[in-house]
Amino acid sequence: MDRIRVFLADDHELVRYALRSLLEAEPDMEVVGEAGDSESAVRGCVDVVPDVLLLDLRMPGRGGIEVCREVHHASPSVSVVVLTSFDGDEEVFGAVGAGACGFLLKDSAPERMVQSIRAVASGQSVFDSGIATRIINGRTGPDTDGEALSDRELEVLQLMAKGMSNKEIGRALWIGETTVKTHVSHILRKLKQSDRTSAVLAAVQSGLVRIGS
Repeated sequence: MDRIRVFLADDHELVRYALRSLLEAEPDMEVVGEAGDSESAVRGCVDVVPDVLLLDLRMPGRGGIEVCREVHHASPSVSVVVLTSFDGDEEVFGAVGAGACGFLLKDSAPERMVQSIRAVASGQSVFDSGIATRIINGRTGPDTDGEALSDRELEVLQLMAKGMSNKEIGRALWIGETTVKTHVSHILRKLKQSDRTSAVLAAVQSGLVRIGS
């Protein structure tokens, strides 16, 4: 089985050391690069094209959001997981639009970090429930222009909020993966969102779904 290739981008060497030690102890993971500033992070990800980029938002230089945007544009196959300590909620939310598909606290439990990387590498989105709550504070809910989500779409949306892939959603609801993709497409259109991450965050804020429920 191929190992999950992870790139670490954080300006604190101690943080990178701790993450590297944690991940290299896992038989299915390997650290393929590190960076302590924005320029090196973008350059490194373009060069090695990892499966997952663990990205600190407060990077010297252009900042984490710009790194996320550039990596997503240059190497869309790279899944970006944002690491934050709650210092900048607006930055975390901005990372959604830049292509991030995961959000974790820097002090997350080691097993949570490892599980999240595996989930993101398999195509899922990962949200720390505390981060999601802070991000959606004070933001308006999704406007569906009168097009209400169907009961089935709400079921799919709730499973999306749990980080399930289309295949897993299909198994849970006993429907085909193609049908799931159609439901997801309808959900994004009705919620006026461009990706699953934004749709889930908007739905959580509006009360349509609850993360972790």
